[in-house]
Amino acid sequence: MEHDLVGKKHVFDDGASIEVVQIKMRDNSFEPAPVVTYVIQNGRSLPRKLVLPLKDFIDTFGHLFEE
Repeated sequence: MEHDLVGKKHVFDDGASIEVVQIKMRDNSFEPAPVVTYVIQNGRSLPRKLVLPLKDFIDTFGHLFEE
């Protein structure tokens, strides 16, 4: 499921959006884990690129990308 998220975008009623850019393995700890790079944009503001562990991303935003 996680790679199905790449390229998906959710637009809220107010025009704000969240889009998944990539998912890759990050090995900077004792245990490698996948991380999600995503972009959030509110209206006409500059987009913000953020990175979050996959599990945290799914727990927080997963419901937005369910079909």
